[in-house]
Amino acid sequence: MKRRPQDWKERFARSMETHPSPALEDWRWAREGEGGVDARAVDAAWDLVTLHASAEAAKLHHAMGLLEGPLRQTLLPALVVAATRWTEVGTLKVVDVEGKAWWPRDLSFVPGRDHLEPDMIIECARELGRSVLDFVVTYRHTVYVANPADEADLWPVQRERSLALLLDSDIGGRQQARDQRARDLEIQQEGLLVIHVSRSELWQDPIGTADEAMRTLCESTRFDAEQAASEADQAP
Repeated sequence: MKRRPQDWKERFARSMETHPSPALEDWRWAREGEGGVDARAVDAAWDLVTLHASAEAAKLHHAMGLLEGPLRQTLLPALVVAATRWTEVGTLKVVDVEGKAWWPRDLSFVPGRDHLEPDMIIECARELGRSVLDFVVTYRHTVYVANPADEADLWPVQRERSLALLLDSDIGGRQQARDQRARDLEIQQEGLLVIHVSRSELWQDPIGTADEAMRTLCESTRFDAEQAASEADQAP
């Protein structure tokens, strides 16, 4: 019988075994075997990217240390890994509890260059009204439609949605359930989707849990953008 992983590092490593992330491989923008690429340039690029990845790992570790409790410390890296599957390279931004931002997959990290504009933002412990939300993920999707006067000219149609991830305890009474429903209603009235994450499901599969939340957010946002683009395309 296998021993159950005890801390977040072991649980996170176990999830990575079953849900490997393509993030680091995606960073390798210069690949061996492509025509016209100097092998020395590939090696230099990979060294630079690996150094960047190490620095970003340190920022992630710092951001996790600012969070209270093992549940939040487990969910944050799971969200970062899952988010890399739903955004383009270089467009993910994370804001820690102190309000400091970092870009885990930003390829414009070369000194002197500005960061790319993110299409997904993960915020830790965001305040909303009377509540402090464990995590808020905002996603923006863009669809392009042809200009009726010039088909070569494309108009961007953007839609943006936010998702609140709330960590629940597995123990609760009627009063807690009523308070939770009232809190959910307040959050939804602000235009956010709400997903509750239980301790048991997070312990069992942190990355899978985060990935399902990202799927809900991204697919609904993309549907909104495509619907708006279709309406714009059909407009006289």
